[in-house]
Amino acid sequence: MSALVMVEGLPGSGKSTTSHAIAAWLADQQVAAEHWAEGRTDHPVDFEQVAVLSRGELLAIAAESPQASQALLRAAEPLGDAWVVREQQHEGLPPELVERLRLHDAYDGDVSAELHSQVLTESWRRFGATTLDVVHIWECVLLQNPVCALVARADQPVDVLTRHVAGLVDAVRSHAPALVYLDAGDPLPALERAASERPAEWLDFVVTYHTRQGLGLRCGLSGFEGYVEFMRRRREMELEVLDTLDLPMVVVPVGDGRWHEHEAVIRAFVAEHLGLGLNVDRGARRAAQRPAAPEAQPVA
Repeated sequence: MSALVMVEGLPGSGKSTTSHAIAAWLADQQVAAEHWAEGRTDHPVDFEQVAVLSRGELLAIAAESPQASQALLRAAEPLGDAWVVREQQHEGLPPELVERLRLHDAYDGDVSAELHSQVLTESWRRFGATTLDVVHIWECVLLQNPVCALVARADQPVDVLTRHVAGLVDAVRSHAPALVYLDAGDPLPALERAASERPAEWLDFVVTYHTRQGLGLRCGLSGFEGYVEFMRRRREMELEVLDTLDLPMVVVPVGDGRWHEHEAVIRAFVAEHLGLGLNVDRGARRAAQRPAAPEAQPVA
């Protein structure tokens, strides 16, 4: 059996816990499944600690250091009209070259929205052309990471985000993609909880990332309150994107904390999508009510 189940939602909504639980439950049903957690550098489609370069940028970096140029050219992989260098797969790269490449990191570096969308779509397309023999469970790569690259960094409008995400779905259509979206409602309680549970360095990073560049910078967002406001706007955008996607999905209102009921809904949805024919509570596979996107706030 093969398929692709993606889990999305705002920070603190339970994506990692839910993704792991789906994989564990499928294993209990004797279904081979692989959970690809957020941040894995060996992810089959995503770019964690990966440099993205145009041909001109690749040649320019190679010309800067004849000593490092051969290592760079050996590590660089063509991807469409661009090149990628997977830092974690080439541990012998010279330190000065690694530092140079990090300026072109897919999510943190100087990569245009157009180039980012191009190479990510090509990566998904190549995965869509492979043959799967297990159920893949991904988190964060369909909505969260595109929002980071295209909105948080590049301040692209929602229609650009929508086209990009739709292109990703189309690229893996052969693998029967489905989406579980965890909607916690207003993000403030979940973000306050996450801030209390995670290291201070995490909070400093996410606040800076979402307020001092892209949309956050243009809108004058600042501090933790600005981070929360960004997430409110992100929720609006994601719900708008969901309304346009052509794939099986369930939107689960997890903000009420009734996780036992929500787990039943998710299991029934996954079982139905995979055609498992299991004795799950079909009443749980009710049509989850997709919450209406909040009224958009004026953008400064």
